[in-house]
Amino acid sequence: MIRPALTGGLWDCHTHIYGPWDAFPLPATAAYRPAAAPMTDLLAMHARLGIGHGVLVQAACYQSDHSALLAALAATDGRYRGVALVDEAMPDTDLKTLHEGGVRGVRFNFMGHLPGDRDPDRLRLIAERVRPLGWHALLHGQLAQILPVLDAWRDLDMPLVIDHMARQDATREWDEPGLQRLERHLAHPQRWIKLSGVDRLMQGAPAPWHAAGPLVRRLLDAAPQRAIWGSDWPHPNIQGPVPDDGQLLDFLVQVCGDAATAQAVLVDNPKHLYF
Repeated sequence: MIRPALTGGLWDCHTHIYGPWDAFPLPATAAYRPAAAPMTDLLAMHARLGIGHGVLVQAACYQSDHSALLAALAATDGRYRGVALVDEAMPDTDLKTLHEGGVRGVRFNFMGHLPGDRDPDRLRLIAERVRPLGWHALLHGQLAQILPVLDAWRDLDMPLVIDHMARQDATREWDEPGLQRLERHLAHPQRWIKLSGVDRLMQGAPAPWHAAGPLVRRLLDAAPQRAIWGSDWPHPNIQGPVPDDGQLLDFLVQVCGDAATAQAVLVDNPKHLYF
């Protein structure tokens, strides 16, 4: 498809990097062992798609070792940002190092297959520690896991980003009461939605993902000035075939429907969140 001409540089707000292994090996206790996917490969993919900015989300398999992420950010002259994995034991000096290296958020995993603390009270303490840095908190989990956290943190004065559209199943009847609760939270001026992972919503079905369009558009309409997009490259821990990143971008553009909305989701909104 012909993508609209957008100004300011497109953003891919969800990627991971792995390796190169000789420089950034995985720990012996890694939660999973993916194929190498170094920053050079990500930059090549972004160049093909005309993407000039990106966000590196710390891979769970690297645990608290952010050396690969920080080295990759340092090579991009500030065009890329990072999202870290932080636990309560991390000292303030390390948080400062992460911030100076380009990190602007912390990710909390509520999915059962990923390691990490899932206690909302303890995680809130971490969120409150990073809030003065201007960071956001990225909440990764299924809708039923995320909603109680959003309820408990209703008064938390910092951006909360819902990862991968709350991992809903677009192949089944929607959880209408849960979706309405999510929409009410997204009306809050500091609550964001990441329109990533449509292949996950479609349970690994290959493109085109037309059946997911109405659900994605509904989430976009709930927070059009606080919606962002990410490819999820290189697509770890997925069902089905690895999706084509160009097709993922084209799907998002189709959901946006017009150049002004695409400009907001792909350029203006992420620039506001990450700078």
